Amino acid sequence: MDTIIPFVPASIMSFILFLIVGLLIGAAVKKAVVSAVLVILAALIASIAGFNMISAYSTLLLQHLPNIAMSISRQFGTSLDTLPIAFLIGLVLGLWKG
Repeated sequence: MDTIIPFVPASIMSFILFLIVGLLIGAAVKKAVVSAVLVILAALIASIAGFNMISAYSTLLLQHLPNIAMSISRQFGTSLDTLPIAFLIGLVLGLWKG
């Protein structure tokens, strides 16, 4: 089986590619979590200042948050067994250093 880089076995190339994909996804997830926390913080500061624009949305979100979390955990839990270890290593490194 030919690879992109000559003289490198396909198994090593797939390990490297899964590692890179895991790094990128981990870094993206970390940035998304930081952005969500900053948006929530900005909304809290705005509500303290008197600009209460998101009260209806926050109550709806709090009502549906447990269902959303259960749905995500069911979908992620079934695919966790099939993920390669290289992807998991890359994901952890991306979350840590991203």
